Amino acid sequence: MFLEIALIAVVVGLIRGGTLANIKELEFKLVSFIFSSYLIQFCIDFWGAMEPWWGYPYLHLLSYLLLFAALYSNRIIPGIKFIFAGTFLNFAAIVLNGGVMPVAKSFLSEKAVAAFAAGLGGTHGLMTDSTRLRFLADILYIPVPYDPQVLSVGDIVIDVGIFAIIISAMGRRPEA
Repeated sequence: MFLEIALIAVVVGLIRGGTLANIKELEFKLVSFIFSSYLIQFCIDFWGAMEPWWGYPYLHLLSYLLLFAALYSNRIIPGIKFIFAGTFLNFAAIVLNGGVMPVAKSFLSEKAVAAFAAGLGGTHGLMTDSTRLRFLADILYIPVPYDPQVLSVGDIVIDVGIFAIIISAMGRRPEA
């Protein structure tokens, strides 16, 4: 939902009189850490769907440490604190559940449930009776027609941060 929220924020920013040109004025630090973090997670999801490996949960945690470093270094940007908080909520659920984000299986296809049960869920795992912090797991089903998604509370908080960053960065055109 991050992309959808960003697009909605751009539309709202334009309606408020802001401009996309202002976004380029944002000065993010440690952008390479953010890209590296998501690259690690992408690779875990790609290779983890083919072959389980004991190291994936540790790489997943490493990806979050990179994200935390980048978010902390950008803490003065309006909205980053929401992204930091949402990332921390997701991290807490992941750390306390063996390095994977639990997903409510009621939202998964039979094929996905079988893959997750076989350890082929990459950065995600099945929610079970022993899942800790269940309320922070991927439990919120969003039936978007083109790509139904299951989100966590942390994801929603991150979405608020993304929205705030874009709206703030776009600003308002000065009145002439």
